[in-house]
Amino acid sequence: MANPLLTGVSGLTSHQKMLEVIGNNLANLNSTAYKAQRVLFSDLLYSTVTAATSGTNGTLGGINPSQVGSGSSVSIIDSNLNQGNLSPTGQTLDFAIDGDGFFVVSGGGAPRFTRAGSFRVDSSGLLVDPSTGYLVQRYGDAGEPDGLNPAFQVPGDQNIHIPFGAGIPGRATSEMDFKGNLSSQSLGPAERVISSNAPWLAGGSPATAATLLSNIDGAIGTYAPGDSILITGTDVDGTPVNTSLSVDATTTLGDLVAAINAAFPQADAALDSNGNVVLTAGAPGASFLSLNMRDANLNVGGLRFDQHPMVVIEQGRTAATIVTGFDVYDVRGQPHNIRAVLEKQEDGSWTLTASMDEAAGIVIDGRVENIRFNDDGSFREAGGVGIADVNLSFQFTGLTEQQTIRLSFGTSGSYDGLTQLASSSAVSSEQDGFSAGTLVDVQLNSDGTLLGIATNGRSIVLGQLALASFRNPSGLNRVGNNYYEVSLASGDAKIGTALSGDRGSVRSNHLETSNVDIALEFTQLIIAQRGFSANARTITVTDEVLKELTQLIR
Repeated sequence: MANPLLTGVSGLTSHQKMLEVIGNNLANLNSTAYKAQRVLFSDLLYSTVTAATSGTNGTLGGINPSQVGSGSSVSIIDSNLNQGNLSPTGQTLDFAIDGDGFFVVSGGGAPRFTRAGSFRVDSSGLLVDPSTGYLVQRYGDAGEPDGLNPAFQVPGDQNIHIPFGAGIPGRATSEMDFKGNLSSQSLGPAERVISSNAPWLAGGSPATAATLLSNIDGAIGTYAPGDSILITGTDVDGTPVNTSLSVDATTTLGDLVAAINAAFPQADAALDSNGNVVLTAGAPGASFLSLNMRDANLNVGGLRFDQHPMVVIEQGRTAATIVTGFDVYDVRGQPHNIRAVLEKQEDGSWTLTASMDEAAGIVIDGRVENIRFNDDGSFREAGGVGIADVNLSFQFTGLTEQQTIRLSFGTSGSYDGLTQLASSSAVSSEQDGFSAGTLVDVQLNSDGTLLGIATNGRSIVLGQLALASFRNPSGLNRVGNNYYEVSLASGDAKIGTALSGDRGSVRSNHLETSNVDIALEFTQLIIAQRGFSANARTITVTDEVLKELTQLIR
């Protein structure tokens, strides 16, 4: 009768272990990233009462074996590695893995692996698990010295350094990209032009500078000594003009044009090939230019000036301009505001002229000419045909060396920079310099890249989290503190980064919750209790039977 007792004890032991596992699951209901466990049972060794037979020549049939088991034991305690919910925490350094993988931490010995990503920065500027002091590990060379950005990580040291409060040096502007549109409806500069509304003719043909005034078609008689032509009007700037030209029989149309030139120092008079007297302002822009002529003090000859009045054929205007401003940074990271004026030229091209406050420095080379566009509005070239680099040069106050900034207006034949389309003008610029700042915050990309946020608004790569994956993650050993370690069953860790291989992504401001299903655990708790009670009943009944046996000898 010993066997039933031992069988019952084995059942009690197995169900006791089941209760321990369920209790542990419930105890870790709110443990970060805890993975629930379950218990599976198996039966124990059997003793054979009757062996199996195969029968004899069709006379007797086969007999199945008769066996009695010895109870049960725990076959396996395995883990449910399904991902728990990702709960927002509002803490920047709370990380959660969305998918497969484990964070890697180190405490000086063999690495540990965890999905609990509640990390903090200690007094030494190291990213740690604050519950154990274990150091969070990184992967790759992100954040190490590269000659361009500040170095935060030490080559060969896989610990993650986040030195809050560290200074971020500024960087001088070396390149600037312009984007936007310069309206194709913008007009270039133009001078005010006035001309006789009908040509001066001689014998029906256009008169020339050598044509005598008396030979002009429509002339009345021949000019004689003492005759004069009165020339009046206003010059470009509004100065009144009132003068006269003394004429006689030898005075030519060229002499009249010369007298007009003398009377209008801010304009230019000429006789065109059609015989028109044309007066052009000496500079583009708004103008008061006007001209009137009539005969005065006539003795004999005269001209019908009322048949050739001066009319405006081109209004003067200034060029269309677009004014923009931008900051550039010197080698100290100090910003300097630059004013740039884009001006439409008479030939349809544009010119950029840069200027700055004299107290901040001097513009050494601040003009870019021949900014041109294709007929379809795409950018063509700047500076001239075959010119590869277009630069601005400055001498900033307090610095010994000039600073040259390469300008880009776009790719020839494309619309990725400046364009010239029939829409309103708007221009913006981007440059690669920045001011000095201080590291004040951290952001995390989904691939585990840590970005340092500085007071100057810059985002700088600090490093990249290491994530581990395993062929058989269920084979990892649990060592407490939400940590796992490699076992023979799990296989070696495959270290890499998030979103690579079979590793998931990483999210900041979240923690993974426990995946314990409380309803399932309560159900299993009832099942374990019933199993334990049933096996206890086996022992009590066996005990009663033993009592009866002992009483048989009385």
